[in-house]
Amino acid sequence: MAINTPLTGRFKVTCEYKRKGNWAAGWHTGIDLVGNDDKIYSSCNGVVTRTGFDKSYGNFIVVKNNDDGRYHWFCHLSKINVNKGQSVSRTSVIGIMGATGNSTGKHLHFEIRNASNKYADNSNPADYMGIPNRVGNYNTSNYQIDEKNATTLKTLDRNTNLRTEPNTDSPATLYLANTTLYVLEKSVAHSNGYTWDKVKIRVNGKIGYMINRNYK
Repeated sequence: MAINTPLTGRFKVTCEYKRKGNWAAGWHTGIDLVGNDDKIYSSCNGVVTRTGFDKSYGNFIVVKNNDDGRYHWFCHLSKINVNKGQSVSRTSVIGIMGATGNSTGKHLHFEIRNASNKYADNSNPADYMGIPNRVGNYNTSNYQIDEKNATTLKTLDRNTNLRTEPNTDSPATLYLANTTLYVLEKSVAHSNGYTWDKVKIRVNGKIGYMINRNYK
């Protein structure tokens, strides 16, 4: 089993994604986490593209996700355990939680930037982690993923319906753009002029069918 969270065990969200405030973007571009264990794990299988120090982010690591090309930022670290160009997995301890840079206390600022890797061009890290985007206490044992049966991670690029059957007449639940999902089976059916995949929604585990051109 594996997880999409950069922490293990029990942890707390202390500041949610997109909270309005005195940030350069006008909102919080990541999610702030505090854990019982200070070890920071890579939240994806990928390659370290950058490490360094920034007066705001403190000691930071950037990992490019092999699955979707997005960039995972791990900030305010007390220690960096990896080097640029190094391949990492979800079981790799890449750093140690700290309070470097512009930080009021020890925590991890976890941020996911889209393919541009530019500030404020972000995806919701709570959706990726599979947790609610709100302050609260969580346990990673409740958010494990089975990578054997859920091999391809995708992100919706538009609002899209999850159908109970692979056709446009079956009951539907609408999911918003940037929701993450796993493709369990590709091209399971062709109906209504579309090709359908069997998918699993990352945040809640719901399984159904989607038109395969609606995610990236």
